[in-house]
Amino acid sequence: MPSAADRPPSAAMLVEGKSLCDDALAAGQVDVAYVAALADVYDRYFRERLAEYQVGRDGPAAFALAAVGGYGRRELCPASDIDVLVLFDGDTPESAAELARFLFFPLWDLGVELGHGVRTVEACCELAACDPKVLASLIDLRFLAGEAGVVARLEARLQAEVYPAHAAAFANWLARGNEERGRSYGDAGGMLEPNLKNGLGGLRDWHQVRWLTRLDPRSEADARLVAEDLAALEEDVRFVLTARMHLHRFCARKNDKLYFEFQERVAEAMGFGPRGDRKAVERFLSRLLRRMADIKALRLSVWPLLAGGVGAVDLAAPATTVSAGIEDGPEGLRFARQVTDTAAMELVFDLFAACAQTNRAPSHATLRRLRAMAPELGRLAGVSPRTGRMIYDRLGEIMAVDVAGVAMDAMLASGMLAAVLPEFARVSDIVAYDVYHVHPVGRHSLEAVRLLAEIRAGGPSRAKDMLAGLPRPELAFWGLLLHDVGKGLGGGHAEKGAQLAEDMLTRLSAPPEARHVIAALVREHLILPETATGRDLADRDILARVAGRVATVEMLDLLVLIARCDGLATGPQAWTGWKESLVYDLYAKVRAAIEQGRLFDAGDARIMLATRDRLREVARDRFTAEALEEMLLAMPPRYLVSQSVESILGHLDLLAELEAAEAEDRRMKPGDRGGRDVAALTQTALPGGDGFAVTVAARRVRALFPTVTGVLALHDLSIHEADVFVWEDGVTILSLRTGNPPDVIYSDEVFARVARAVRYALSGKLFLAYRLARKRSSFAAARTPAGPKSPPTVRLDNKASDLFTVIDVSCDDRVGLLYDIARTLTELHLETHLAKVMTPAGRVRDVFYVRGLDGRRIEDPEQADEIKAALMHRLAEDLCSLS
Repeated sequence: MPSAADRPPSAAMLVEGKSLCDDALAAGQVDVAYVAALADVYDRYFRERLAEYQVGRDGPAAFALAAVGGYGRRELCPASDIDVLVLFDGDTPESAAELARFLFFPLWDLGVELGHGVRTVEACCELAACDPKVLASLIDLRFLAGEAGVVARLEARLQAEVYPAHAAAFANWLARGNEERGRSYGDAGGMLEPNLKNGLGGLRDWHQVRWLTRLDPRSEADARLVAEDLAALEEDVRFVLTARMHLHRFCARKNDKLYFEFQERVAEAMGFGPRGDRKAVERFLSRLLRRMADIKALRLSVWPLLAGGVGAVDLAAPATTVSAGIEDGPEGLRFARQVTDTAAMELVFDLFAACAQTNRAPSHATLRRLRAMAPELGRLAGVSPRTGRMIYDRLGEIMAVDVAGVAMDAMLASGMLAAVLPEFARVSDIVAYDVYHVHPVGRHSLEAVRLLAEIRAGGPSRAKDMLAGLPRPELAFWGLLLHDVGKGLGGGHAEKGAQLAEDMLTRLSAPPEARHVIAALVREHLILPETATGRDLADRDILARVAGRVATVEMLDLLVLIARCDGLATGPQAWTGWKESLVYDLYAKVRAAIEQGRLFDAGDARIMLATRDRLREVARDRFTAEALEEMLLAMPPRYLVSQSVESILGHLDLLAELEAAEAEDRRMKPGDRGGRDVAALTQTALPGGDGFAVTVAARRVRALFPTVTGVLALHDLSIHEADVFVWEDGVTILSLRTGNPPDVIYSDEVFARVARAVRYALSGKLFLAYRLARKRSSFAAARTPAGPKSPPTVRLDNKASDLFTVIDVSCDDRVGLLYDIARTLTELHLETHLAKVMTPAGRVRDVFYVRGLDGRRIEDPEQADEIKAALMHRLAEDLCSLS
């Protein structure tokens, strides 16, 4: 790269001008005007560089420099490509290569990403006719330097020859590309890490609308209608473009996906601050996603008009009748021509029902008409019991059949949903700034409703049968629509949402019993997933509390359907196969409690007696009668109630291996040192490849739980659940469910290394704290998901269980986290009897059922405070070691 002193004057000017723009942007002195100012700097470079070339040379005749693409639109973000065309009127001269090198080499030396071409007017027309990408770039053609007439002649030929012949095919190519964009980049207006350029609702939507508008030769009413809405959305585009501009600056490279790690900085750069309990970044994301959703909605609604303007859609095609007063025209669904505004008010929900039936959206003109009608319909919903009840009934019907979500999207885009349910509109754009929720609240709720409609139409048989068996299935749809309506009010969103739901449904004159059930669904919508993943399902008190709050089988069925759709709509980490199995396990037990008036098919004593009798029968050939009886008497009641006979037999086989290992250890070690700190381990692949069941047996080894968790972390094995059973004779059975190792094909080798490492750690040959600290600081730890960081929380609860103190820890994930917590609990002389672990995309929730060495809960307030302080210290200490 040439030194600064060797740069030509034009390149020196470019460096200085770009630096001034970047400094002004960093200092907050410019906003979206930066993108045009940066384009002006490059314009000046090309003009001055061309002038330098022409000194002492006879330049090529009839040529010009032209900007295309984003540079042609004067939309240059800090890391945008510079797309420029050297354009010749006639044949390309031999001197063209020298000219291109003279123009472009200084830019390459400066590291500029340059997209360039050297073409004739004729070649440009030929390429544009056969390559839609070239056509798109040439629509944004802009003269830079040289002979302006050359660019003018290209524009004239494009207008006369290329656009009329190929505009329809171009529109169809864009439509196919939008389907691919949706698959590749998603719906940007409903994602918490949106692609600002290529996501649906991103800047590319705006570009496409502008392209087709420029290709449309009409000047009639439809074109003016589109132009009015385009002008209204320019502010949305400027906002998204400004966010992209700052994103490029913070990334220091070309990147259009707004990753979590940059969101807070972009929010601050755009002037957002906290307000109430909402973070600055949440306010920024709410605004951004709303604007991107509006951009997408506009592109979808005007697309038939724009495609029709270039011949890709026959706007003169006759409409078909869908229902009385509702037609399906080439531009979308609409009210019949003779329907007045007064009559249309009665047909609004017939129109939305037609959307669900046909998977067709309302036309652009119809959406504008609906927006104008929305305030009056909202007013009538609150003052006219007839209108309110009609809305309640029809909305329930529409949600149930809207499998593609077209009808509810139309209700949202038209403002009708906000008009009749203003409380829903309040939360629609609220964002939870974490890596757990994929969508803002409104989009999340509509997606949950759509998933339930999908189940009704042909989803998983278990859920479909459950929904079909409900006497009032509309309650599930209403419960999902309103389940998060209490968010943004300072915590306790389920309880606050229940009251809001009651008020909203009262306003709509919904039946009293339906109001109460829907409000209860909102209040209890988290009870099944939270209990299933955070509480001991073998604890009869837990099951009794859930059964008491749910009360009826209908309510239980409604809640499990809501839990499934809510989890799936939240994001991929919120509803895993493991979580679903836990929820359905809880569902079965609570249903038995409700239907039969008891929590199990028999009393606990009968279960334990039956289990012991069955074990005597099937294990009599494996052990002597005396040895088997000793083991049966040593087994704790919770173990006999919660474990199947098959599982216990596997544990007994593992104990036989443990005894053999202890005997070998005693043989190898002199005196009484042998047989201590020995463990036996076995693993079994879970059905469906969903991880492994790992069982470890040891005798009188207090640190077994932290040792095993540390070793598994060292081998990149995540732990999802752990049960610890301490027998009366000192035997500890540690039963874990883990994820798959990084290379599941070699899982046997991995677990062989795990068993060896457990043995070394227990015997002092492996120092886990040191090894895990090294692992954290290594490159391997870089796989920890990036995202917003939250302070850890620790909560102790003595009300959740009569036998244990429940410790609930929530913090950001990292290598060996469970080991850190388990080691702290062991050092505090606490016995862990159950651990449940959830890791939703980087945020961990660990729940531990513990007792002191005296076998009792932690009742001493000072000891409880010490436990909490110790855990907070350990978590903060390890965070510091990572920074």
